[in-house]
Amino acid sequence: MIKGNEIDKTASRIKRGEISDDFESRFSARTDQDLILQLAGHKAQERTAAAVILGQRRCLQAVASLCEQMVKEKALYTRIAITEALGLIGPPAIPHLIELLGKIGANQHQELPQQGFYKKNYPLPRDLAARTLTKIGVSALKKLRKVSLQLERERLIEAIDAMGYISFYNKDTSAEPVLLKMYRRHGTDSLIVWKLLRAFQAFPSKKVREILEAVVLENSDPALRWEAVRSLGQLGHKISIAVIEKAKQDPHVEVRKMARLFLRSFLLDIER
Repeated sequence: MIKGNEIDKTASRIKRGEISDDFESRFSARTDQDLILQLAGHKAQERTAAAVILGQRRCLQAVASLCEQMVKEKALYTRIAITEALGLIGPPAIPHLIELLGKIGANQHQELPQQGFYKKNYPLPRDLAARTLTKIGVSALKKLRKVSLQLERERLIEAIDAMGYISFYNKDTSAEPVLLKMYRRHGTDSLIVWKLLRAFQAFPSKKVREILEAVVLENSDPALRWEAVRSLGQLGHKISIAVIEKAKQDPHVEVRKMARLFLRSFLLDIER
């Protein structure tokens, strides 16, 4: 016997656009154009099926419509299907997604965080367009390198997230010169600086290490200090004793906590 709460959960998933393989197969014979029109239909499940099939087909003609629907889509599973479809289509979607950076939803960072991010992985971008660009990978990174310095602030902030994420997981350091130039250009914008300090965890160069160490030693903003500590720990660099001691004794609890978690091996070496 199916309980009432299970019925409610099933209805909720349907409303949010979850589909099964057999549901998807009902639309597999439809033309690309029919599926593109279906993306704007009234039923979330049908929109999901259209997005899934168009992605499987790598349908170039669907890119603009997928992006248009992504902007206004409210159903969770449908939104996921759209981002996955654009990820599968790949490079042709990149210019459209760059245009949408910082423009979908209100989940983007608007100010510095009140506490750190304590996982070892690179944080998944909160911006939906940036997150979708990470699905495309290195091809998106190449385009972002070329255009990022010309982006207005709201798009630049999200582009940095995408560049850092792709660089980190692909061990690709080609974006380092562009990010360093951003750091010099936007040094008074604390939110951009914080994003860059986070992205620097993907670049194990001496120049990056020097920047991160200088932030720990000299910057007055604790959020920037703890992010620099985290990136240093992620990189596994040989860190100066002065920096380790400063992080260990920092007046802000979040910086000290970050030091314990990400500089643990260095702290143990000092304490021996």
